[in-house]
Amino acid sequence: MWQSITKQITDCMDAPFNIDKRQLLLHTQDSNYYQISDQKLGVSYIVRITPKSMATKFDMVTRNLSLMADWLISPKIILYGSTADQCFVVFETFDVEESPPLPNEWHALGKRFAKMHHESQQGMYGWDEDTFIYQQIQPNRWQKNWASFYSEQRIGWQLQLHQEKGKHLFNISDITSVIHRLLHHHHPEPCLLHGQLLLDNILVTSNGLFLPDNACYCGDRELDLAWLTTFCPNYDDFMQGYTETWPLPQGYETRQVIYALYPLLVQLHQDPALETRVHHHIALILAI
Repeated sequence: MWQSITKQITDCMDAPFNIDKRQLLLHTQDSNYYQISDQKLGVSYIVRITPKSMATKFDMVTRNLSLMADWLISPKIILYGSTADQCFVVFETFDVEESPPLPNEWHALGKRFAKMHHESQQGMYGWDEDTFIYQQIQPNRWQKNWASFYSEQRIGWQLQLHQEKGKHLFNISDITSVIHRLLHHHHPEPCLLHGQLLLDNILVTSNGLFLPDNACYCGDRELDLAWLTTFCPNYDDFMQGYTETWPLPQGYETRQVIYALYPLLVQLHQDPALETRVHHHIALILAI
């Protein structure tokens, strides 16, 4: 595989390139990110490698990085390529720190997200294609009503996926009806969402925080924030930067309880220990 990648980089750059140093930067469910270097030439690149079985997601994620590049950190793409059983993308190199994000980096990321949300408003909720959240399809049929979109295509869909795996967490019709009722009078401006704002999806770089994976669509900006507030205990600096740029509307705290159910249901596929928390969270929603 590496021999093929080396040859394709050499052909693309029209200059010899040999990998004599390779470092794993980030491992996700379906991809690995490496820094590869030719130390003799002093040239380095970042490479994302994904199995060809996930080629559709790979293409979407890479396209969406470019789409969000006006607001979020997104390294320049040098080359798309493939080997016998992998597909890969080569990025212009960037320095990666092993330390966790600093308060000022969280603050800057919050401002970037708020700016993206504010400047990317659309007319409807959804996307031109279904995307992936991890290795699961995320449906994005265009809808005008946010309560319908979220209750059906986010919560109802996830509960159905779990039910097909033998987990009967709650009556699907009952919980989607409750959520639709709770969001019935909430009509947020549809805006571009990143879809995967998680600590384990962040690389600390010299240019700022880079989120390599995504699951884009147009929806309520508060759902992007729910990914972070549900799983990251220290998000105050991010939220300070966000609200300084675009304050949140009344009722945000209550809706975060409703929106946290989606990332919990998604993560439950990977972490069965979350089932108790999911049931507790459903009880909180029913008590609103």
